[in-house]
Amino acid sequence: MKTSIKLLASALVVALTVSISSPASADDHKSQDKVFSATMFPAANTNKLWLCLEKYKSENKIELMLISEKGEVLFQEVLCGKNSKQNAYRQQFDMSELKDGNYTFRVTAGTQKEQFAFKLTTPGVEAIQPTRLVAIN
Repeated sequence: MKTSIKLLASALVVALTVSISSPASADDHKSQDKVFSATMFPAANTNKLWLCLEKYKSENKIELMLISEKGEVLFQEVLCGKNSKQNAYRQQFDMSELKDGNYTFRVTAGTQKEQFAFKLTTPGVEAIQPTRLVAIN
């Protein structure tokens, strides 16, 4: 039983994949007049994702949305409006309540938009064949 649970847990680690667009380097935002840089990666806990965001212009509002493959908005938040001194945002999102499927985090500020697509899957439990050893006296 313990082996099955360990197998399932390790399979969940492998099953959670995140495709990430490459974040801009610190000097990139000046030449392209970007408002923010964002990145997303899996947490040590297999059911959670980290979203890290750095604002380059404090006067801009940034909108975060989690969207299902059916187009449903599951999470929405507006960050850092005018006169905000907070230029960094780091949030861990718990995905354990979501069903298997494709999801997208969308980060928008003015004309700049970045999307992070990921897929949640729960692997099936496979039967483990016992191994036998033959010892000769």
